[in-house]
Amino acid sequence: MAVKKTTKGPTEANLEAEIHGALRLAFPWLPEGSIQHQTTFSFSFGKKRITIDGAKNFVAQARADILLNWGQKPLAVLELKREGLALDLDDDAQGLSYARVLHPRPPLVAVTNGKDVRILETHTGDEWCPEGPHEEAFAGLIRSASHAATRDLKVAIDTLMGSNPAIWAQAIRQTSEQNLAELSGDWNEPLRPFVPGFLIPRKATQAALHELRGGKKLILIEGPPLIGKSNVLRELSQETKDADDLVIFFIEADTGTGTDVFQQLADTLSQALNWPVTREEVRGWLLRLSNSSGPALVLAVDGIGLSQDDFRQGIDDLTSKAFGPSVRLVLALDDTVAERLVLNSTGRKASAIGRRASRVSVGSLGNQEFGTACRILEDLRIGIMKGGQSSEELHLPWVLRAVVSSIVSQPQYADEKLAAAIPPLLGIDLIGHVRDRFGDIELRRLYRAAAKAVIEDAQDQRRPISLILESIAVYVVRRQTLRKFLEHTEIEYLIKRGYLRPALHESGTDILVARLPELLASEAADVLALELMGRAQTDANEAADWLSDVAGSLPLGDIVATQALLDAAMRHGTLPFDLITTMINSPPKRETVRPGTKVAMHVPGAGIMDVTFQEDGSLEVYAGGRRHVISPEQGEEEHTTYTDFHSWLILSHLAGRRFVLEVEGNDRPSRVDPAILLEVGSCPIVLRRPGADPDMDSVLTHDVPEHGSIVCHEAGIIEPITLSILRFLSSEGEKAEEWVEEAVRRKSLPLLARIDIALRQLSGSAHAQKAKFARRVSKDLIRPAFSSLPRLH
Repeated sequence: MAVKKTTKGPTEANLEAEIHGALRLAFPWLPEGSIQHQTTFSFSFGKKRITIDGAKNFVAQARADILLNWGQKPLAVLELKREGLALDLDDDAQGLSYARVLHPRPPLVAVTNGKDVRILETHTGDEWCPEGPHEEAFAGLIRSASHAATRDLKVAIDTLMGSNPAIWAQAIRQTSEQNLAELSGDWNEPLRPFVPGFLIPRKATQAALHELRGGKKLILIEGPPLIGKSNVLRELSQETKDADDLVIFFIEADTGTGTDVFQQLADTLSQALNWPVTREEVRGWLLRLSNSSGPALVLAVDGIGLSQDDFRQGIDDLTSKAFGPSVRLVLALDDTVAERLVLNSTGRKASAIGRRASRVSVGSLGNQEFGTACRILEDLRIGIMKGGQSSEELHLPWVLRAVVSSIVSQPQYADEKLAAAIPPLLGIDLIGHVRDRFGDIELRRLYRAAAKAVIEDAQDQRRPISLILESIAVYVVRRQTLRKFLEHTEIEYLIKRGYLRPALHESGTDILVARLPELLASEAADVLALELMGRAQTDANEAADWLSDVAGSLPLGDIVATQALLDAAMRHGTLPFDLITTMINSPPKRETVRPGTKVAMHVPGAGIMDVTFQEDGSLEVYAGGRRHVISPEQGEEEHTTYTDFHSWLILSHLAGRRFVLEVEGNDRPSRVDPAILLEVGSCPIVLRRPGADPDMDSVLTHDVPEHGSIVCHEAGIIEPITLSILRFLSSEGEKAEEWVEEAVRRKSLPLLARIDIALRQLSGSAHAQKAKFARRVSKDLIRPAFSSLPRLH
């Protein structure tokens, strides 16, 4: 009996009428009203739960999958097509596949378009032709249907995963979520890259999405280690979790038993979905899927290394013309690995991957990304002090996580009435976070050897000038020097793992670049500490000069040298008094640059620049083979520079720690950090390490004649000495008032300005007593003292 339709197209409103008509056509021998139907039902693939929405599919595809029940027993899966659409074998296959994965298993599959009907046995797939009374035959079918064969189930899953996006998209997304969950952990689990609820949106993610939606089949997400590449893949998965066009499948390249991308997928799908597929079957599935309509499957693969040649071959295969546009790849890998993947074996031509790939770089957090990170941290009751926007260290995602981890692990954080503040500068705290983060003893041993080589190179002034200048900003070491400290196989191990990047310097020197500069800085500090104590025992004055020179020759040199002092003190219990006094007596020197003076400078990203100072105050600059002339500002005919500032920069960090020195002839040790704060705090220049990023290196200052260059309070705390003053005032409280009075008596505008910035920060403290102290001292001592000095605003 055919059922007449009154609508022209499929809608949810007329689905009920379609179902009732189909039931009368397929099962006329059952009493009317005895069959219940479900337009939404679910089943399991392994531990994954897949939901089928028949009404939604009927509207979108003019075909609905309905589960029928007779009494309390499953009767059939009804594959219902819109009238006018012919029945085909695909309809049979899909209906049978649904029936075979359901538990308990319905014995029948009914396929109909409202005019024609086929009733199939779930167990055999054959058309049902009952020989006796329908009810008796139906009871027998229920018994036979309960005996599910493994091959039936495999064929069913094969069909559903290959034919219906509503099925495979759910299965893949749930498996991907499971993979991400396995890599997620609490804040105090640094070896797990993800923290639930904490994800900083990155521009690289949007760039990758743009490429994917533009049809690109291969995208490389590249950057240095620990910069956040894995989190970009995680964000891709979250951004597309409800998308109709993209389905992200997150996979770790270095896990599982497989050796290439196909075997990796086979292992993952077999385990997650109870889908026993082989490598060849997965490749066939991807091949069929790549040429199908519907959403594109995006394999997001994390952690590819240079040693994974089989993985590389799989990437070549998947991105070849054999595969259609509906299977795509996004690979997260270190930039050193990316450089090799995009070149052929000779290194002189682009490889197949290099020709097909779009490359997206991930670096430290940009200003907008950092602002977003600050807002996310505010939801966790954690703020970053004013000035943090100018801290290069806090723009490194792994450093930010390490700092937050140290906060949330403290017992006080459990009090939801309290909020925490991250210092705007890390200084030597960075070394502490590095030593907590990197527990790999073998990696530290190898990097310690590299640190020894870097320190030896830094003291060799016979190197090409361009290499000397670059080594002040970036940890680089000549390969010939590193060979003195590491075996060839050890060097190659570091290169293959992405910890060192080989390069040919513009001077023609074969060099290696450290990809974990913070770890190298930590090991360098420990190496310097051992040598420092030996030198200090022989000649403390010479040791102070040596330490200052080394600090000026290394990246993060002020932090490395300060940590070396502390490490030396921890080993020996104290520091020689003469060592500290020599450093205090070595303030920055102001020098006038004479016309005709030639200097060279290294600018990250631009290379070497040769500068000549002209008689009229202009600068003649040669860079990249071109000549540029920079005209002077009005009244700036004379140029000045400051030299020998590293001793005071080291003391800036050191003064943030309470410490005493033993003075010969005195029975009691003398506390010296308050005196250092007064002396170094009076420095008439901005006392901070030059940075590689011009945006973060540029700060608001006041140039006051006869007083120097002074940081504006609007910039916040951007100098280590100001942070040390803040720590002193916070820890000493009321006891620091005498120190403030002494600072006022000195009538030093730079010192008062730094104290003012520190007090402004302290006045906002959640500690009521400290905040009250800061406001009172600011009102009673600092503001009146400013009245006799040049106004800054």
